[in-house]
Amino acid sequence: MKAETNMETVRSFIQAFWNEGNLACTDQYITEDYEDHAYVPNNVIGLKETARVLHTAFPDQCSAVESIVAQGDRVVVRLAMTGTHLGLFRGTEATGNRVDVKVYREYRLVNGKIAEHWALFDTVSLLRQIGAELHQQPACRIK
Repeated sequence: MKAETNMETVRSFIQAFWNEGNLACTDQYITEDYEDHAYVPNNVIGLKETARVLHTAFPDQCSAVESIVAQGDRVVVRLAMTGTHLGLFRGTEATGNRVDVKVYREYRLVNGKIAEHWALFDTVSLLRQIGAELHQQPACRIK
């Protein structure tokens, strides 16, 4: 039962936060001591800043759940993020190109809220799809 509940929490969070751009929903879904292992800074501020940048660059972005599994307090989800490059992203001006990128996210939940997050984002594929220059900048440092 707990795994099913945790999967539903993650699905709801992805819909509200990533797809609808409701950054204020973190109060509902994220613990006070949340730790993010993918974004800088590694807390809710880094999470929100990353979302702002992505929503500015790809305002119509949508993350569709392709696979989701849960065990205990962990939920792993594979997503297909699609959208249109309509704003600045990592130094590349809007191209109008459509993108389709795989994203893997792992969440650890405590008492029904997300306490930790890890992500693997296919940044190279995204950069190629928008015609961006590839360089050694860390993938999740998107400013």
